[in-house]
Amino acid sequence: MNQTGLDEFDEQLRQIAVSAQQHPALSVGQQMALRSLVQVILRSGRLCRPQRGKFSGFYQDIYDEALQELMLFICQHIDRYDSERGSVMAWVNMLLERRFFKEAIPRVMGRQDMKRVTLSDLDHLTSPEPQETLTDKLKACIEQDPEDVLKAECIKDHPAATFQALLQRRILGQSWKDISAEFDLKIPTVSSFYYRCLTKFSSRLKEYCVHDVI
Repeated sequence: MNQTGLDEFDEQLRQIAVSAQQHPALSVGQQMALRSLVQVILRSGRLCRPQRGKFSGFYQDIYDEALQELMLFICQHIDRYDSERGSVMAWVNMLLERRFFKEAIPRVMGRQDMKRVTLSDLDHLTSPEPQETLTDKLKACIEQDPEDVLKAECIKDHPAATFQALLQRRILGQSWKDISAEFDLKIPTVSSFYYRCLTKFSSRLKEYCVHDVI
């Protein structure tokens, strides 16, 4: 990845992290932003490998344990990220190297019957209600769009690339690469628009979902 690509990637992560910080804790908007943040970090290929070459036979278990605890920490303490002090990856790798890898060593080396917390469990650990119920409710809200506000917001000169359309694809787990290819747009353009809208309409989405439950 060239420098331009790195800068765009860092800016994408920063926007996601800031979006998560701007939403109320455990809100629909924050959960969506945190899920995206974890996915992008894990797929980035930019996570560091502390003390590589040591702990023969145990290294991968230690690393996996550290990574799981790190992702959980990020979801529960995203407010501790300071966008003015550095990139998200710099913050994440600092935590991985200086804290979570070191903490994982005695846990892994000292016992072999560890209870694994998978990344798919993160939503349940950070959300007050089952993720399936929340997701189904959110899908219905987005599909109904009672006041047509979600479908009215679109990327300039691309009327098909509405906030509603992007929300529906992200909830289904589609990657930014696939979505950008579908709408013939660059990933930063699509993701930046998405997170701006997520912040703008977070209260409206929450209102729709609450109304749907009532």
